[in-house]
Amino acid sequence: MATEMQLRKLDKAFGHLDNDRSGFVEQQDLTNLGVRLLAEFGTAHDAPKALRIAEDFATFWQELAKALDVDHDQRLSPQEWRQGFTEAFVHGDAFDRSFRPGALAVLHLADTDDDGRVSRDEFATMQRAFGTPVGEINLAFDKLDADEDGYLTIEELMLGVRQFYIGADETAPGNWFFGRV
Repeated sequence: MATEMQLRKLDKAFGHLDNDRSGFVEQQDLTNLGVRLLAEFGTAHDAPKALRIAEDFATFWQELAKALDVDHDQRLSPQEWRQGFTEAFVHGDAFDRSFRPGALAVLHLADTDDDGRVSRDEFATMQRAFGTPVGEINLAFDKLDADEDGYLTIEELMLGVRQFYIGADETAPGNWFFGRV
């Protein structure tokens, strides 16, 4: 069973993915997210980071469909998302196998100078692609930047991603990854 906070985070994540507001998450939604990310960062579709995102998002969709799409209609309802994500990712082992690679690909795309860190501006660019409200972006960055050095390492960000998507600790900084929940 997921906590109330976990369910709110899952609902927020569903909203990020359902970019056409159809009420379902479909493979095209993940493709569209990838396109938005590449556009925000001005990355060519044939660049190595773009190809990594395309490959990892495709794998992620296959895992999502296999684990969550109980009616096999190639789209995920909010109910399928909540229940299946909780079972497969929050309480199961699918996060590291299928979610983590895509998340890392996004974070490496955000690290535009490949220094292993994401600046406030790079973070804001990534968040805009996800549709995070502008007023929430700096709040999220500040919550994640525990040492207040103005950068988030890929490791810090990955911890935040894990805390956001599968964490149950209501005090974890990662709960703020996309702003208020």
